[in-house]
Amino acid sequence: MSALLSEGSVLHSQLPGADFVHACQEAAPRNGRSALQAYRDMAAAVPGWFDGLMGLRNCGMRLLRMKDLGSLRAVQQTVDPQPGQRLGIFTLQALGEDAIVLEDDDRHLRVQLALQWHGDALEIATVVHTHNAFGRLYMLPVAPVHRWIAPHLLSKQVRGYR
Repeated sequence: MSALLSEGSVLHSQLPGADFVHACQEAAPRNGRSALQAYRDMAAAVPGWFDGLMGLRNCGMRLLRMKDLGSLRAVQQTVDPQPGQRLGIFTLQALGEDAIVLEDDDRHLRVQLALQWHGDALEIATVVHTHNAFGRLYMLPVAPVHRWIAPHLLSKQVRGYR
């Protein structure tokens, strides 16, 4: 697993000016799964305690008049999602068989998340651009948690398909 985006990452064009970049990749049996299905599988693997942390985050953000993102596990089972539609805490930006790009853009930061198949390896990549001092402050606790939870979720959902 690596913290750098793969050379063929769909988020490569988003790197200039990024304040946080993280990627992890693991060999995974694709078994005909699309990038959308891999995202749904990953969201389903989110532990309850982590969704509890999201609930605390949402309470704090509401007090600051910021966006309540909801639950990481709450990804709608829409048959044919379209760009601009919410899928869990993110908005769908682009979707293909091999890659899905999701985003959340708020006053304090813009987060882009991609799940992408590279043959029989699945990559989760995240690029964050902060908009202000609050965004930079927000990322102080979020960055280390993200560096731990993203590889954990990837490993957990990959184990489920071996």
